[in-house]
Amino acid sequence: MTESGPQSLESYLQRRFDPVLEGEVPPVPDEAHVGWWREHHQARGGSASSLVEALAQFQIPIAEHASTSEAYARAIRGGQAIMDPQAAEAIFAAPGAVEWRVVDHAAGGLPVAQFGDRRDFERAFRALGNRCEPVPVGPNVHALYVGGLPNPVRLRAAQSDFLAEGRGTDAWPEEMRRRRAADATAFHDRLILLHPAPYAGLSASRVGLGEDEWLEASMGLRLEHEFTHHATHRLLGGYRLHVHDEVLADLMGFTAALGRFEASLFLEGLGIGKDGARADARVLTYTADLDPNRLPELIDLLRSVANSVESLSVAFVGADSAERVRRVLRLASYDLPTLAAGGVRASDLDASPTAERHVT
Repeated sequence: MTESGPQSLESYLQRRFDPVLEGEVPPVPDEAHVGWWREHHQARGGSASSLVEALAQFQIPIAEHASTSEAYARAIRGGQAIMDPQAAEAIFAAPGAVEWRVVDHAAGGLPVAQFGDRRDFERAFRALGNRCEPVPVGPNVHALYVGGLPNPVRLRAAQSDFLAEGRGTDAWPEEMRRRRAADATAFHDRLILLHPAPYAGLSASRVGLGEDEWLEASMGLRLEHEFTHHATHRLLGGYRLHVHDEVLADLMGFTAALGRFEASLFLEGLGIGKDGARADARVLTYTADLDPNRLPELIDLLRSVANSVESLSVAFVGADSAERVRRVLRLASYDLPTLAAGGVRASDLDASPTAERHVT
């Protein structure tokens, strides 16, 4: 909902990304924060305890107005060390089912944390993705890409190393500005949170796999889905809750995990049936601002988009990771009406783009 009222369908459909320049696309090097996470994993392992040590947000209780509290201001925005921090066992319901690692990707690697217990996933979702606020987490939500997460632990370590070189505290503010200008992740993290569950509520029989096979494939699908949000965020300058972003991410996820993209599976995963969207449909998460009277038109458009993307999906099957990301970034430059009209061919995804990319 905008200040002037519901968003028109015409405005909603303007969502697109700028193209990228050939030669400035994946594979790209890791961002600044990833090296620190690799070192932390090597030194402390991928346990719940090492995750809590790295992210001070877990020390802030989940509560209304937590993000504006004095404790949050001191620990997260001010970077002050927390005295007597809680252990992982006091934070998580099942700390033994929490694990994390750094996953390599053509868009740059990221730390990926998996939470076996749903309660712990929701705890992390709120602490890391919503500044410790008690936001609702939909029952069908099992993954989250977090960008721009302040990391006071890394900030203090960087300042300590800087001062150990014999440089004065008065020079540190300028050094912080320099590092931020060079890399948006100098003091902020990007990471992915996962919880194991069948993707989008789809059954194993519907996908044509056994239960265990589908659960494993779902985790791979979610991972590639979230890495696609990372790719558009880092290389195209943004991502948001929008069906355009979901089309791109599901294309990448399904083709990576199943070796195919089926229009019917994609639509069913969005909660769209022959009579429209279900009351609990995932598509409603991405259309909260849209005029509800225009939703049926959008759904009709999405049916055409899904069919077009199914025909384009052959370009993503069997290609290496870097080429897949290059192609999805090119596909992102086309809006939904163009996709629905069949205005994109697979050969277009190998064409040289004309506009420059945005790196964050």
